Amino acid sequence: MKPSAKDFGGYLKMLRQRCGMTVRELEDKSGVSHSYLTQMENGRRGVPSPDILKKLFEPLNTSYDDLMAAAGYLEPRVDNVYSELKNDSSMFLDMKGQYNVANKTLDLLQRNNESLLEDEVVQIPIYGEIKAGYNMIAEQNIIGYKVASKKEVSDGEYFYLIVKGDSMIDEGIREGYKVLVKRQSFVENGKIGVVIVNGDEATLKRVFYDGSNVILQASNKEIPPRVLSIGDVMIQGQVRSVVFDV
Repeated sequence: MKPSAKDFGGYLKMLRQRCGMTVRELEDKSGVSHSYLTQMENGRRGVPSPDILKKLFEPLNTSYDDLMAAAGYLEPRVDNVYSELKNDSSMFLDMKGQYNVANKTLDLLQRNNESLLEDEVVQIPIYGEIKAGYNMIAEQNIIGYKVASKKEVSDGEYFYLIVKGDSMIDEGIREGYKVLVKRQSFVENGKIGVVIVNGDEATLKRVFYDGSNVILQASNKEIPPRVLSIGDVMIQGQVRSVVFDV
């Protein structure tokens, strides 16, 4: 999950002050406007785009990957940005906890640093609309990529699917959210699967088995369960986690 605008703004301000620069000086060196920088530091702008970060990392005497991690685009690397924050933790703590990102960082450092260092990220494809007729998922449906922890997806092939409709709304899974799906042709009993029925586009349902039948249970009180023959259902995969952008 991306950090809040306030958290990232505090981190940016710390880097600037550590370099002994004013906002105007950072503007001159980066080409990013004074007003934009001020709004970011005050938490009144969202987390900046990667293009803005490319302009800032050299003047702030840090690396592009470190800024991308702090902004939530990449998994954080303990040996880079987080070890820097540990060294400068007194600066954060003297500011009465204004920069929550520092506290979160130090907690991560104290909890199993070795496993974090070994953790890597991989690019996972994002699929928009998936319809029957394909042999599971197809490259034609890829609309982008999103990073995921290599450990999280080490047991198989994964993809992200953008949720459409409100069939799982009672579990907080809303349209536009992304679900991380393990590609497989079956779903464990009672788990959420990506399912295609009668040529419709992929939908999310809890899958239950009853002899030779499958029960597809929505998490929406207005949608009744469906009982179908196993042969009438195409399983695209099993949902492992739900992702939403803030």
